[in-house]
Amino acid sequence: MTRAKVISFINMKGGVAKTTLTINVAEELAKKGYKVMVMDMDPQFNATQSLLLYRTKLNSRTTIEHSNEQITLDEVVEDEVVEDEIVKEMTSAEEYNELSTKKLTVLQIFESSQVSQPHDNPTLAQEIIPGLDLIPGDLTLAKEISGDTANKVGAVIDHLTDTKIIENYHFVLIDCPPTWSILTHSSLFASDYYIIPSKVDFYSSIGIQLLEEQIKNKITNDSIYKMTQRKLTRLGVIFTLVHRTIKAEETRMVNLKEKFPSIEFFTTNLPHMPSIPTKFVMYSDARGDSKYDQLHNSIEKIVTELEEKVR
Repeated sequence: MTRAKVISFINMKGGVAKTTLTINVAEELAKKGYKVMVMDMDPQFNATQSLLLYRTKLNSRTTIEHSNEQITLDEVVEDEVVEDEIVKEMTSAEEYNELSTKKLTVLQIFESSQVSQPHDNPTLAQEIIPGLDLIPGDLTLAKEISGDTANKVGAVIDHLTDTKIIENYHFVLIDCPPTWSILTHSSLFASDYYIIPSKVDFYSSIGIQLLEEQIKNKITNDSIYKMTQRKLTRLGVIFTLVHRTIKAEETRMVNLKEKFPSIEFFTTNLPHMPSIPTKFVMYSDARGDSKYDQLHNSIEKIVTELEEKVR
């Protein structure tokens, strides 16, 4: 296996479907046969919540007992489905609490003191589906932003190297916070590439500009980074939450591309689907429902573009 390609998903503007894009791209890559690691570096740890809940749903998506008969979840009456969803959420939350208690979250990468990790799980990895693993996020990562950041810029790349993640995976996808901090800095310092998810609006363009300035000042022009002889490559902007029925969005996309002539843009956009955030954890949950076909097609095309760009 060749060295893993480390890709950060980042925008200085929040609410751009960054996490949604990261975890769905990760799952699609895994389904194509790649071994993928998701690192949740965002203190909000939405990627962790989504992926652990997804695993819980998959583990229980067999059959359940009802009136002495085996029936699928889709056949259960609505009240029972709602109750079942609540149980799954509680189960995944309990799983996370256990991981946090056992110090199996990304926080351990940044702990100033050396924390002994279980020998059988040195990478903190949690399997979500075959081929897709997760290093869980941690709400208390926020303290790392205001704490002592000395010698922590290399924390992520050191962990990827020391635990041989860099050797044993094809892709490492990092879900970054929407602010510049040691978490962002360390993630990009470890990355080979970065992708910028962006809504089609002016404020998201400000986030792109701010990000590019920070990367130039903090990464590419940094003397220590130059000594590593590594290169951080921008794969491009992916427009997200695009309303395909609103013509003004097309005009805004053209304007944004003109505003950043030196920045690459993926040809495929991630469409806006109002019911998706509340109805499904992952887009694959919606497979079989034709009204969500454009979502599946978009993720497949985005991943194909990604493969071509990193090749």
